[in-house]
Amino acid sequence: MCLAVPGKIISIDRSVPDLAMAKVDFSGVTKDICIQWVDAAEGDYILAHAGMAISVVNAREAEETLEDLRKLERI
Repeated sequence: MCLAVPGKIISIDRSVPDLAMAKVDFSGVTKDICIQWVDAAEGDYILAHAGMAISVVNAREAEETLEDLRKLERI
């Protein structure tokens, strides 16, 4: 089972043809994620699995999910 947490794209590197990579902020943890197979831009939220973006998610829903996770941390 996989729990995907929304991450916000900070920057995109398209310097390697056919391998678009992005720096993604997962609530303070920055990871390099392959975004080659999704239509994503800086500022978008994505879900990733094993270093690859699997979908772009609605910003409002992503922010609500992150707020719910922050609430769980305080319990």
